[in-house]
Amino acid sequence: MEIKRIGVYLLLAAMVVDTARASSQSTLVSSRFAYVSAVSATAVSGETAIEHLSRGNNLAAKGDLEGAIAEYKAALRINPSFFEAHSNLGNALKAKGDVKGAIAEYREALRINPDFAQPHYNLANLLKTQGDVEGAIAEYKAALRISPNLAEAHYNLGNVLLEGKRDVEGAITEFKAALRINPNFAEAHGNLGNLLLESKRDIEGAITECRAALRINPNLAEAHGNLGNALKAKGDVEGAIAEFRVALRINPNSAEAHGNLGNALIEGDDVEGAIAEYRATLGINPNLAGAHGNLGNALKAKGDVEGAITEYRAALKIDPNLAEPHYNLGNALLERDDVEGAIAEYRAAIRINTNLAEVHYSLACVLEEKGDLVPALEEYRRVYQLKPSDPAKQGMERVRSKTSKQTSRQ
Repeated sequence: MEIKRIGVYLLLAAMVVDTARASSQSTLVSSRFAYVSAVSATAVSGETAIEHLSRGNNLAAKGDLEGAIAEYKAALRINPSFFEAHSNLGNALKAKGDVKGAIAEYREALRINPDFAQPHYNLANLLKTQGDVEGAIAEYKAALRISPNLAEAHYNLGNVLLEGKRDVEGAITEFKAALRINPNFAEAHGNLGNLLLESKRDIEGAITECRAALRINPNLAEAHGNLGNALKAKGDVEGAIAEFRVALRINPNSAEAHGNLGNALIEGDDVEGAIAEYRATLGINPNLAGAHGNLGNALKAKGDVEGAITEYRAALKIDPNLAEPHYNLGNALLERDDVEGAIAEYRAAIRINTNLAEVHYSLACVLEEKGDLVPALEEYRRVYQLKPSDPAKQGMERVRSKTSKQTSRQ
């Protein structure tokens, strides 16, 4: 999320010190120095650097990026140390799509005045888009050392900590910091709610945060989706379905919301509705292995084994390292009396995850039925090691008995 409010400030009124920057005395001193320097630096034509900057800001506000860039460069020809002109030039280049040029200008602004919070923040945003997680984190933290009350910087730092480092605790801390500064920051409430659900299993806390987000902005599709997930986890399937439907009214092209609705409909025994939602998911993004797998499960539940096999294979074509579609494909092939195919898929699932007791048990049963008693016994033993149970124990006893009878006949 960009700090659009501050970005506009930079482009429209670069020489006005905002409240966030006012928190740093050194920044105020640097800004005053830059102002005096810019006014005193005058081109042969008589125009000052500040006049070029002001004209550039006006042109940028009107959408004339080329004109704005020309004016900022004119200001810098007069005064190469005018760090606010470097920063605003960075903004204009970024708006034009010149990321490399923007990064260079932000870095130059910070070389001249390292206590200028805004270029740190803007540079962090660009580094994040370039995949430089460590660089982005460093710049967000630098911005916050100078202006600790930048709620958007806390929010974006939380996002990059989560997405780039899987630092859940760090992300939660930053989202909460953003909300202490701005309790009406809807996106921060929504993201905090999602984290509380997924990482902390704090269902009630997640519901509270998602509802807070939606009181502030009822049109946040993602918050409706997160609330739906939390309600579903609580066992309120109907409430979850309602929230997913609202999310889709706001954003009908959300593959995730279609998929989540499909999952909730399955729990509500609406197989046809679930199939429709999974197909909608794949219509938006056909490369979602999980959606293909879920559609396969729904088709199988409907009795369409061939359709299920097709979907499981589609899932595995996208990601062959998913154990669940291998297992489900094995079950579907077994219903089609393809014993060898089923065995192959069970073994593939086990190669990916050796701790799936259910898969070992299914493989043991098929091997026993086929008469491969030695490997069947090994599979029953593995099941019992993973999850001691009567069926596994009985399977071992049964296979041992069969093996004993075969030996006695010989």
